[in-house]
Amino acid sequence: MTKYLKNLHFLSLDVVLGAIISSWMFWKMPDGNGEPDFPSLILLGICTWIIYIFDRLLDNLKTPLPSGEGLGATVATEVSKRHQFHFKNQYYLQILIIVLSFIAFSLLFFLPKPIIYFGIGLSVFLVFYFFILKIVSQKSDYQYFKEIFTAILYSLAVVVIAFSMKKNIGFGEMLLAFNFFLLVHQSIFIFSYFEFLEKSTTKNFVGKVGIKTSKFGIYSITFWMIISLIISQLYFQESYFLKVAWVELLMSVCSVLLIFFEKFFIKNENYRWLGELVFSLPILLIF
Repeated sequence: MTKYLKNLHFLSLDVVLGAIISSWMFWKMPDGNGEPDFPSLILLGICTWIIYIFDRLLDNLKTPLPSGEGLGATVATEVSKRHQFHFKNQYYLQILIIVLSFIAFSLLFFLPKPIIYFGIGLSVFLVFYFFILKIVSQKSDYQYFKEIFTAILYSLAVVVIAFSMKKNIGFGEMLLAFNFFLLVHQSIFIFSYFEFLEKSTTKNFVGKVGIKTSKFGIYSITFWMIISLIISQLYFQESYFLKVAWVELLMSVCSVLLIFFEKFFIKNENYRWLGELVFSLPILLIF
């Protein structure tokens, strides 16, 4: 069972689940009774999955692993187990991408026009993202650039797909969407923090700005979530917005707890699957 759960994690299905559930939370705004467009939610999950698989396969092209029976201990210290998994199963994953792309194309015929327009815009941005990645792939700040853009892409996809169907976007939606944007960055920075602890030569966000500055940024986001909750208490008493503010604070606190107990969570990369499951906490507002 543990092996199968790890494989599901390596396939980034926890990220896909988090994207769908988090977006559903924004679909329910402003009063908690909003109904999502389910083909759009399914397409969001499929596209998120395709991007993550494709991204890992590209990483393996940048840092190729040796072929043969198994991977040695030396290789295991240089690349994550997730990348090893994608290397071993790259043929099947390429087929999976093709199948998922076909399903995604089929779903296009069931989407509302505003979401199609948003999807076209996001696709252009995504092509630009992979183009830039190719240009900076050999530069020292490659990982730093990738972390920032990953957070931006994920936030846009989750939030804007829900807001594209709304006629009026008020203060509450904007505030909580901004909070989610910060939460995604906080999660990315925490992953970066643990990767730097595992290998101090890693040239990621923490390696660029330093541990103290990174921790200050991570804790500052949680502090802002507390302020945001107070604002929500004042302006949105007993409303769905207030419930979302509580959940976002819970997500931030759970993320920060990974750092407080870093000695435990750094073992076997436990911080990864727990950090990604944080984005499934909005399920508390769905059912």
